[in-house]
Amino acid sequence: MKRYKTLEEAQIALIELLEERGEFRGTIEELSEELSVKPEQVKLVVQVLKSSGNVITEEFDDHIIIKPASSIQVYLPPILTEEQKEEIERKVEEGYKVIACSTMGGVQSRELRSALGKRVIVYFRNGSRLEAKLKGFDRFCLKLRNYMGNILAYKHAISTIVYKP
Repeated sequence: MKRYKTLEEAQIALIELLEERGEFRGTIEELSEELSVKPEQVKLVVQVLKSSGNVITEEFDDHIIIKPASSIQVYLPPILTEEQKEEIERKVEEGYKVIACSTMGGVQSRELRSALGKRVIVYFRNGSRLEAKLKGFDRFCLKLRNYMGNILAYKHAISTIVYKP
């Protein structure tokens, strides 16, 4: 009996497929087969990613085109204080990895997925920093948790993220 993926696993699989190929063109059945989900769940997976702003879609009769929404990217140059730059350099020497934030990107998504559940240090554009556990993320924000509770940090306010792999 074939094991079908959960909706969360299917969302990640679709994002990885788009990062690898750039886009998907085909039928719902073909996408269902690629993602290892039931055909009736494909539209739900695509709708969730579309509503979160991660993908854009075009539908023609029985065919669908899915592209990453990275073409709608806003560039904000990172602003780090000299003290933060030095701290980041020390962290890299200690074996931490750096994630430079933008609104969306294949490398960023992959790095954030590998940092899920780990302690991260987030450096903000206003000069402040936050140390917390990364609980989740989408195209626009990060969900973090520390002693203060759950924190929602918007990516446009973030300069750099470091974490220990």
